[in-house]
Amino acid sequence: MSRLLSLPNALVLAALLAAAAPNALRASQLVLANGDRLTGHVIKREDGKIYFHSDVLGDIVAPDNAVTIVEPPPASPPSESLAGLPPQPAKPAHAATPVAVIAPAHAGWWDWWPSLPWVTRPFLVLRPVVTKWSGKIEFGYGNELTTARTVTTTLRADAERKVGPDDILFKGLYLYGSTNRQPTTDQDEIDFRWRHDTSERWFTQAISSYSSDKIRLINTDFEQTADLGYKIIADARQTLNLGGGAVVQYFDATGVEKGADYLGNAFQDYTYKINGRYTFLEDVALQYSPEKRGRSGVVADQAAPIKTRSENFDYRVHATLQGKVTNHLSLNLHFEYEYNNAVLDPRARADQHILTTLGYGF
Repeated sequence: MSRLLSLPNALVLAALLAAAAPNALRASQLVLANGDRLTGHVIKREDGKIYFHSDVLGDIVAPDNAVTIVEPPPASPPSESLAGLPPQPAKPAHAATPVAVIAPAHAGWWDWWPSLPWVTRPFLVLRPVVTKWSGKIEFGYGNELTTARTVTTTLRADAERKVGPDDILFKGLYLYGSTNRQPTTDQDEIDFRWRHDTSERWFTQAISSYSSDKIRLINTDFEQTADLGYKIIADARQTLNLGGGAVVQYFDATGVEKGADYLGNAFQDYTYKINGRYTFLEDVALQYSPEKRGRSGVVADQAAPIKTRSENFDYRVHATLQGKVTNHLSLNLHFEYEYNNAVLDPRARADQHILTTLGYGF
């Protein structure tokens, strides 16, 4: 038997190679000043910059005068068969914010040091894109006089920044309320979250939080959380994230066994931009420990003292409707609910607030 291809088989092989070649040749190339080349395609050109998607490095931004784009030869129009024109491949979706930027290496250190450059070349520096800090400060005050005078004060603040694939978020909260000058709410909370995108959909996050509540007799609730999350929806209008992980907790409350414990954690957060003025935000967290906590003490209006070991779990829900008044000012309606089964007094285990605040965004 001959080892040579027959003429029909050779024609088929040549046709397959010819069909595959244009796909390889249609990729653009970003040529750096030192001659290195990155393969991918141009996303857009804007304000003297080139937004380029590299097959290896992801989305990057480069000054137009610092790099050269080698465009692929124009593809011939597809031929129409009896079945019609072949379907065209969909363009890949890209994140709204590129993860890297190319800048001249001769720029001053003050230009690139805050951005933590990760690759240095003789003429160029590749560094993660760093956004400015953005956030909001909210204040709410209520003074209601019916059969009793009720005063409420709310102070919230948050700040967020994105550095390449990392998202950094700080949050702070202080609530105080009184009725006839007797405190009914007195709590504070501080949170730090670091979220890292490992792919287009998957991310990891670490959350450090501290809170206290004088009315519920919680002196210290410190938690360190490590989670793995998945982006179910991620577009310009909606985001929906789900995930879970583990929590190490140090809990100190009156009448409750003090010390460290570990819990399983599940979370969900959702954002929906209704239109240019209104935004709805919601997040839920559930924590459960297989280890029980001891509770012992005397509760007011209860005949017998409490002495039990009960399940250690809590869940929290926070929903916000934000309405913009101006580009910086907003009115915010908050609904918060938390249930902590470790609290000694059964009447204090559930905590609920409906608050209105005036916010200033930056």
